[in-house]
Amino acid sequence: MGSRPIKIVTGFRRSGKSFLVQQVARRLLDAGQILPANLLYLNLEDFRLMEVNSPERLNRLYELFLNVSAKPGKRLLIFDEIQNVPDWDRFIRTIYERDGETTEIILTGSNSELLSSELGSNLAGRFVEFPLMPFSFQEFLAYRGVRVMATADYYRQRQALSRLFTEYLSHGGLPEVFDIPAQEARLSYLSGIVSKVILDDVVRRFRVDNVALLEKLFHYLMAGAGCVITFASLARRAKALGIKTKTETIIAYCGYLLKTFALCEVNRFSWKQNRVFSDTRKYYGIDPGLISLYRSSEENLALRLEHAVFLELRRRGATVYYGTNDTGRELDFLAAEGGRNFDRYQVAVTLTADDERRELGAFALADPYLGNGENFFLSLDEGEEVRDWQGVAIQRRHLIKWLLALA
Repeated sequence: MGSRPIKIVTGFRRSGKSFLVQQVARRLLDAGQILPANLLYLNLEDFRLMEVNSPERLNRLYELFLNVSAKPGKRLLIFDEIQNVPDWDRFIRTIYERDGETTEIILTGSNSELLSSELGSNLAGRFVEFPLMPFSFQEFLAYRGVRVMATADYYRQRQALSRLFTEYLSHGGLPEVFDIPAQEARLSYLSGIVSKVILDDVVRRFRVDNVALLEKLFHYLMAGAGCVITFASLARRAKALGIKTKTETIIAYCGYLLKTFALCEVNRFSWKQNRVFSDTRKYYGIDPGLISLYRSSEENLALRLEHAVFLELRRRGATVYYGTNDTGRELDFLAAEGGRNFDRYQVAVTLTADDERRELGAFALADPYLGNGENFFLSLDEGEEVRDWQGVAIQRRHLIKWLLALA
């Protein structure tokens, strides 16, 4: 805070954006940096503000704030879910240019178009994005009052951590879920969020006609999160269910869901230019709890572990791909955190003698052009070692310890 660029907090619904910006406001007020009279907070999903549906009406509220409340000194303006006002960027640009020296502006939004076409040239170069994801496992533990600062803490609390990890995989990291005691109520809460995303953020915003197809598509992608798909295969699947559609429609609908932050897309890695436009890809949900709406919590633990690893790589700022060769052998993730060195990750529940060739052999996919990245095999096995597999050094790590960044 204190710098001139507009701050834009983006992320999935109910991931804590409003709470975060309210905390920022509270700290500035407590520190005396902002007078209460100079704080304007508008939640543009509040039904009382439904008629604020244009830059002109938004400006009337701002002028009222200036004339009735504001006093000399620094001002803080917070516009929550700003994407609900069409052409909002024209209004924000005007404030920024006119009052930017004395006014701090914070926006939140649940749609990635905030940072693309909607901004156009109006706010280009004038904002800083702060993407916010649902809680990580480490943040979930902190909320529960569990401190794991060193490996010794892990071993001392190993059984409790295993139980809490199972809970996290099942319920996810949306903060309001944590205090809902009953499983049925948690699922109802998550289902309500998904309905809000589909109906408000996709159907109304993008004028989607085939709501049934959109719902089935999201269901299918969450139930099969982490599976390799093509748009054509999704279209065939829809037709098999009796839903008429085209591949182009599937592409559009997946794009809409990506813009709501509900989905994350992972493309196949290749240095070959002609594969950049391949439609082979994977999808993951932005939160582990979303899978529980479409799969039981006991179902396919390996896929849930893979999901958790992907989300952690995203949190760490990595660019993530998956790897595969022409015979179908797959490497779960190739991830680069800056530079051109890619670390390679394979994820499983356990490593048995029967699985070694399939699981460890995937690291042979490592491309010599990937640089000096490391190889990680993550599982729930307690034994950790550096394993040599056919001349490839592979670090076997306990998945929970890796999530907690414990050596």
